[in-house]
Amino acid sequence: MKTRIAIIFALVITFFGVTTYADDYNTHQAKRYTQEAEYYQKKADGYRRGAQYYLKKAEGYQREAAYYTRKGDASRAKNYSRRAERAMDDYETQMRYAKNADDKAADYLKRAARLLEIKNGSDN
Repeated sequence: MKTRIAIIFALVITFFGVTTYADDYNTHQAKRYTQEAEYYQKKADGYRRGAQYYLKKAEGYQREAAYYTRKGDASRAKNYSRRAERAMDDYETQMRYAKNADDKAADYLKRAARLLEIKNGSDN
C-alpha cells in the first residue's frame, strides 16, 4: 500500500513538473516568436524606407527626362526615362520585400498567440 501511494505521489509530482516545464517552454517560445516578429517588422520598415528612396529617385529622373524632352535632347531624355523605370522596378521590389517581411511578422505573432492560448488554457 505504501508503495502504491509513493508511486502515485511521484507520478503527481512528475505530472506537475512536466506541466510547469511545458508552460515555461511555451512562454519562452512565445517570447522568441515575438522577438522574431519585431525583427521582421523592422526589416519591413527598412524596405519601405528603401522603396521611398527609389520612388523619389524615379520622380527626379522623370523630371530630368521631361526637361531633356522639352530641350530636344532625345538620347538624354531616353536615358533618364530608363533610369526612372529601373528606379520604379527597385521601388516595387522593395515594397514586395516589405510585404513578405510583414507577412512573416504576422505569422510569428500568430504563433506566439497560439502558444500563449495553450499556456492560458492549461492554467485554467
